[in-house]
Amino acid sequence: GGQVVAPLNKQAIDDVRKLTFAVRELKYAWEQTEEHIKIYVPFDQSDELSGGVDESMVQVEFAEWNVLLVIRPSVEGRVPLGLRLGDFHRRVAPEQCRCTVRGSRITLKLAKQVKEHWWNLLQHSPLSAD
Repeated sequence: GGQVVAPLNKQAIDDVRKLTFAVRELKYAWEQTEEHIKIYVPFDQSDELSGGVDESMVQVEFAEWNVLLVIRPSVEGRVPLGLRLGDFHRRVAPEQCRCTVRGSRITLKLAKQVKEHWWNLLQHSPLSAD
């Protein structure tokens, strides 16, 4: 099961909004089938998340080329946790994407517009910080 979070944007868009505020970057893992991409955001990466996350604190936007996920802090004044992923290797179908909050992680399920294997999740892989 898990709680499904309704996306903030109702209509299909090319790009989600740019982050206009600071976020602490969320770590993620991903896997794929021919039809879908799944992005996993585990809660064990932060003390704040380790007790689980209420879906009312989660905001998500899906677009053809990117996704935006923000977890509002439970403590007032803290910087939110967030992830803006893009640009994807190929287009996804925003209206078929889902965000589910589970006990130990958030799962983003992205529907590919074209069934194919992606070589990378993103067109330009971010430089690693280490």
